Amino acid sequence: MLQSIRDRMGIGLAISVLVLLVVPFVISSLYGYVSGGGGPQTVAEVNGEEISRSQLDQAFQQRQAELRRMLGDQFDPALFDNDQLRRETLQQLIDRQVLLGYVRANGLRVSDKDVADAVRSQEIFQVDGAFSADRYRRVLQQNGLTPERYEGQLRRDLALSLLQRSLRASSFTPDPALDRVIALQRQRRELRWVTLSLDRYRDRVSVTEADLEAHYEANPDRYRQPEQVQLRYVALDPAVLAESISVDEQAINDRYAERQAQVQAESSRAIRHVLVAVDAEADAAAVEAAREAAMAARERILAGESFAQVAEAVSDDTGSAANGGSLGVLERTDVVDGFAEAAWALDPGEISEPVRTQFGFHIIEVTDIQAAELAPLAERRDSIRDEIARERAERQVFELGNELETLAFENPQRLTPAAEALGVEVKQSGWIPREGTEEGIGAQSAVLEAAFSEGVLERRENSDLLELSQGRYAVIRVEDYKPAALQPLEQVRDSVRAAVVEEKAEAQARADAQRIREALSAGRSMQAAADEVEAASVNGPRWSRRNDRELPAGVREAGFRLAADAAGQGVSRMARTVDGWAVVTVEAVENGDPQSLSAEQREQLRRSLNDLDGQVSMRAVRAALREAAEVRVYEDNI
Repeated sequence: MLQSIRDRMGIGLAISVLVLLVVPFVISSLYGYVSGGGGPQTVAEVNGEEISRSQLDQAFQQRQAELRRMLGDQFDPALFDNDQLRRETLQQLIDRQVLLGYVRANGLRVSDKDVADAVRSQEIFQVDGAFSADRYRRVLQQNGLTPERYEGQLRRDLALSLLQRSLRASSFTPDPALDRVIALQRQRRELRWVTLSLDRYRDRVSVTEADLEAHYEANPDRYRQPEQVQLRYVALDPAVLAESISVDEQAINDRYAERQAQVQAESSRAIRHVLVAVDAEADAAAVEAAREAAMAARERILAGESFAQVAEAVSDDTGSAANGGSLGVLERTDVVDGFAEAAWALDPGEISEPVRTQFGFHIIEVTDIQAAELAPLAERRDSIRDEIARERAERQVFELGNELETLAFENPQRLTPAAEALGVEVKQSGWIPREGTEEGIGAQSAVLEAAFSEGVLERRENSDLLELSQGRYAVIRVEDYKPAALQPLEQVRDSVRAAVVEEKAEAQARADAQRIREALSAGRSMQAAADEVEAASVNGPRWSRRNDRELPAGVREAGFRLAADAAGQGVSRMARTVDGWAVVTVEAVENGDPQSLSAEQREQLRRSLNDLDGQVSMRAVRAALREAAEVRVYEDNI
């Protein structure tokens, strides 16, 4: 199975997507096992096993790619401490090496079938929901991996997953513990609470000039105008270029024909076969005897005997023979190359000549073709035209980008020569703070990093060619600069006043909440305590569960943090709410009924608890192995 997959592997994707292929609980690098690029330096040794600088570099790049994938356009390298991130990555590689050593020592093995199934299940290797061997090959080639290396890495990841599953399987939650969890999980509490909304305080707050000045002086960073730049730039945008590119009808027709051929090649087929098995290393006489037996089976079918009868009588594939030789509906990638080539060349009802594979000789019949439907050319013409224009524009952008970079370098303090040579305009930005803008060129992290760099900001030189989102490129130059400066109080007076009002309202509401809580502790009723505070409002009593979204989150959380035996005792807890403060008490508690869950629900909960216990066990094993391991880190090589 693995070999058949290796022989038919698909379309290159970015390294960041490959993070999806790794077993979730292990952050590892598929690339660390590819030689070259990092030199012989060793960054760490784990029980004598080396972790190379190249492995760390690749794992670190993968970690960054993962963050970029998760955060999308919000990803900003400046927000991350690369040194700290690199050291965290090294610690993960060390933990992984420790676990791999334990797996090897304890003989945990993963079968070829498990590896093949894992490869086939990855969406990154699928086209229209089905595994594509061509896509598999090209993804690995694009990222410098061979199938053998990738499958070896995947086998190690699966072995680690097997270890985790083994630990989870050893975890068991007994019925008494399960009952206690259900009782707590489904517990209901009758809550009563007082709310103190800040809206009731803001209008009553008095603010003096001294208050404003004190707050302004105590919080200068809140009123500091950030440093800003104004840019001139030349941008290359494939979307813009594509609008001016004409695509002739022949190109559209050729692309549609390619789509048709691809659909035909990827069609599903209902197939049946007769197999005469022969060992791949059998001698010539045995091979010839098997071929003749297969030919005899074919002649019986052509003479009028039913395919199903011949398959049942002759075929060595006992699984399909019992079903008339049927293999079901298959994708081309489901079978080895020789078989696929023969089967996908047949018309329905046509019987093949004997086909040799590593399993023996096959007589093949295709009983049905389930080709995917392709919309008519008339419906696809516009999208195909746009697709071709975009591809050509992207190639032009790449070529023009090299020219733009050269001209910007040759004229370091002028963008006009480059713009005129490329036939584009020099654009002007608004003011852009160091933290960037929500949209426009100031939203690009590469632009922000370059704009505030020494060469571009201080020497006012053109930047290098910058790669932006959506395939765009740009060269920027700082036109003007405003340093960071504290804004005068008069300029930010309204903001300062609003902040002071909020602080005072918050302080008064919190002080009143504390007064009410003290009154409750002294034995006063909630209503009596609230009546002494003008802004207070009593709510409840009301029954609630832990996840009752109709109650304010702070109230619900505080109510379920109080001890169950505090019910009715006047014991309270303060809680911050969205619009103020609250004081919460528990009036009564009703535990959940363990018998209210069905047997299926109980087992599902038990599995969840077992999973959690397994994760804790995994962390404990990792920690114990790490403590016992001989680990040496070479700081100078990190």
